[in-house]
Amino acid sequence: MVLKNIINTLLIATVLLLLSSCTNKPEFEQYHKFDNHSWNRFKFVTFEYPVANPDQEYDIYIILRYLPEYPNNKFNFVFTIYKPSGEMRSSDHKTWIIGENGKLQGEKKGDYYEIKIPVSKGISFPETGTAKFEIENKMTKLETPGIVAAGLIIEKSVEE
Repeated sequence: MVLKNIINTLLIATVLLLLSSCTNKPEFEQYHKFDNHSWNRFKFVTFEYPVANPDQEYDIYIILRYLPEYPNNKFNFVFTIYKPSGEMRSSDHKTWIIGENGKLQGEKKGDYYEIKIPVSKGISFPETGTAKFEIENKMTKLETPGIVAAGLIIEKSVEE
């Protein structure tokens, strides 16, 4: 009976260890909160990341936190990466706030919803230094109400 309990305990510990090793903890995670839950179109959100390992590939995500009363079906933005070398890459993005099923997208987190938007997969920075990231609100009105925060998450790429 004791041997069976030990084997079960070791089996559970092994499964938990395997499950915890499958999660990819962010290398970088930072958020910018908006006053009055409104994002001014001309206020760019910027982040800086110190690149220490030029051989590593990264996956980059934008986090958008919004209120259920957000007045649009989608959110448009431009994401720009400035590598330490000075190289710049910009890309236009559109994320749907209300899905085809009519439901709010993302995970409910208390009073707001959170969407994790992949913006770059497998990117590398061939030199050390500071990489800069910029998010530009491209909605048509001066203020976009209902936006709680915008964030950036950088994770090590995992082979699939």
